[in-house]
Amino acid sequence: MKARHLAVLALATLLFSPARAAVKDDSFQDADGARVLRESVVVDAARPAVWAAFTDDGAFMQWSGVPVAHITPGNGGTIEFGLMPGAKIGDPGNVRHRIVLWLPDAMLAWQNEFVPAGGPFDPATFATVRTVMTFEDAGAGRTKVTETVIGFATGTRYDELYDHLRGGNAEYLIALAGRFGKN
Repeated sequence: MKARHLAVLALATLLFSPARAAVKDDSFQDADGARVLRESVVVDAARPAVWAAFTDDGAFMQWSGVPVAHITPGNGGTIEFGLMPGAKIGDPGNVRHRIVLWLPDAMLAWQNEFVPAGGPFDPATFATVRTVMTFEDAGAGRTKVTETVIGFATGTRYDELYDHLRGGNAEYLIALAGRFGKN
C-alpha cells in the first residue's frame, strides 16, 4: 500500500500545477457489451518527444514520478518500474509489463505481467486486460495520446480494476502533458 501512496503523491505534485491538461474520456461498451476504457490528452510536444517519454528510461521516470524504470524496446520487450524509493531494476516487487505491440512513434501495447499485491485491485485480473497507447499528430507540433484498455469481463474484480484505471490513467495522462508544459 505504501508504494501506491508514493506514486499518487508524486503525481499529485503535477496534477495541481498550472499546466494541468484536460483528459477526454471516450469510454464505451463494445458490440458485445464489454467495457472499453478510453481516455486521451493533447500534449504540447511532437510525436517523437512524446514517444520517447514512454520508451526512454530517463524520460519515463521524469514525468511518471517513479524512482527507477527500464524499457526494453520492441515487440516482446518490457516496461519495468519500481514504486519504492531505492528500488532497482530486477527487484521482485517492481511492476512489469510485456510489450505486445511496438510501432515507433505511433502505437505501444502491453499486458501486465506483475504488479504487487495489496493494492486496490486484483493483480491476476489486471493481467487479463490489454493496454494500447496511440500517438497521433494533433497539429502545431502537438500530439494526441490515447490510452485504451480492453478485456474487462463482468464481476466485482473487473469493476474494481476499471474504476482504479479510470482514475489512475487520467492522472498519469495529466502528468505526461504537464511534463511538456501547458497545453
